[in-house]
Amino acid sequence: MATKSLAKIISEIEKEKTKAGQAKIIRENDSEALRMIFEFTFDPMLQWLVPDSDPPYRPANDTIDQEGRFYSEINKLVYFTNTPEGINIKPMKREQLFIQMLETIAPEDAKLVMRMRRKELKVMVWSIKEVYPKMTAHWK
Repeated sequence: MATKSLAKIISEIEKEKTKAGQAKIIRENDSEALRMIFEFTFDPMLQWLVPDSDPPYRPANDTIDQEGRFYSEINKLVYFTNTPEGINIKPMKREQLFIQMLETIAPEDAKLVMRMRRKELKVMVWSIKEVYPKMTAHWK
């Protein structure tokens, strides 16, 4: 069975309009990668260090099966935020790494990363808090 892309999982969550429904989908698709998406989108202590505008990148070829690629690339998000790993990278190098990651993951996952950076995910924070109370304890 093919790996469901993280963009598809987020889309399923966003289509559900109730807290309980969203929490159910989150539980069914629980993974470290999904938790990281929520952290890097909603954690008030994490700030993105890449420019607000979309960088000039070439989306990965849609004919290549890249849906599971973001799972292996998601750990690179620490380089693009105010984490200890991210703040020590020169801005130009950080932007290069960001573009490289966007070009290697599925186009829909690349769009997801851009939406994460702009905090545009339509996931109810209360749904996330219900599923991950320890991770979200310091969130508003």
